Amino acid sequence: MRFHPTRTHCHWDGTPRTAYPYRRPLRISATSPSRLLRAGQSRHCCACGNRIELYQGADHRLVALHPAEQPTAEVPEDCRWHLSGGIAYPSGDGSSWCRIPHRLLCPHRTVPEQAGIHLNDLRLRLALRTRRLIDTGLLAPAPPHLRQPPDTAARPVVRILLNLYLASAPVEDLRCVAQDPHPPCLRPVLDASSPAGRWRLLPAGFQHGQRERLLPPMAVYDLGSLPRTEQLRWRIQRCPAHAAGPADLGLTGWQVFDPLLHATHIRTRLPHRAPHSGTGM
Repeated sequence: MRFHPTRTHCHWDGTPRTAYPYRRPLRISATSPSRLLRAGQSRHCCACGNRIELYQGADHRLVALHPAEQPTAEVPEDCRWHLSGGIAYPSGDGSSWCRIPHRLLCPHRTVPEQAGIHLNDLRLRLALRTRRLIDTGLLAPAPPHLRQPPDTAARPVVRILLNLYLASAPVEDLRCVAQDPHPPCLRPVLDASSPAGRWRLLPAGFQHGQRERLLPPMAVYDLGSLPRTEQLRWRIQRCPAHAAGPADLGLTGWQVFDPLLHATHIRTRLPHRAPHSGTGM
């Protein structure tokens, strides 16, 4: 891993005044329909407004890392990350510099117990930037659901375009991931003026072993009866107002459902109160 020195000529919000050509390892994104090479994509945190870089982890999940590298000696061992071939790994690579996840520094999260003086000072600087963004009207205060710790309960399985995906939050809590215009849109994907899906019991797949057998049905939020354009809107996780904008699947929270990896999220009963929209589907 090559060390990139911290840029001093930056705006007050942390954005660079001059774009420097960084040499980063590129790879083909598995979720990219164009199959183009990509590196870490720079975004802004929806909760605090500070810059983050998104990389794909070894488990194919997106990892939000702090843009600047930090001295390894100042970072706890279980908080060190490194990049190799465009993939983020949760460990050190033996060098004197490492990357850290943004969740350790986000002002809208609980301060971790293992954070040292260096990380607390960096967290304080990010908190001051967040307060300045809010005072100048460039960032709206984070909704209460973003300030709470992530829920460890079962996440819903959604059927979109004949494929099963594991959602990152309950169906009614899925938010639009449109980034432009700034600040990011946080309207719900489930809209009262648009058709809604319905909960159904569908097969979870096959269990592999000496004899394959069909697993029992599970509760799935099925969007198969909706028009194709509406299913595409759910796939890119956009509200109706931003459905026609440029899509970036890297910002969505969908995961391809695997009955073995996601067995804890399988529910065999339909929810008592299913999310409902205005058309009554």
